[in-house]
Amino acid sequence: MAQPKSITLSPGSEGSKGITIAWDDGHDSTYPFPYIRKACPCAMCKGERTPLDTNPLALPAFTNRPAGAFEAKDMFKVGHYALGFTWGDGHNAGIYTWDYLRKMCPCAECLK
Repeated sequence: MAQPKSITLSPGSEGSKGITIAWDDGHDSTYPFPYIRKACPCAMCKGERTPLDTNPLALPAFTNRPAGAFEAKDMFKVGHYALGFTWGDGHNAGIYTWDYLRKMCPCAECLK
């Protein structure tokens, strides 16, 4: 399982801010915050997706969120195995394991 070497805030406009993870396997992944929020692995959010939803940015269930819902207000480590976020809508139940984050990398190489 790949482990992060570093995690940094990715600059950008409101919709493109996110994080970049440099993995110990040599790959770098950049995740816009809306992409991370819509891929939340908690039970409540997973109930809004079907197994066929491969691109969380295209999910209609997330179109009626309040302003700022996809803005990360806080990012925190969960043990030595994951990240958590507190989102603009107050949601903070998702635990994004390193394995989950590595598998959901949105770059063109990983989406092949």
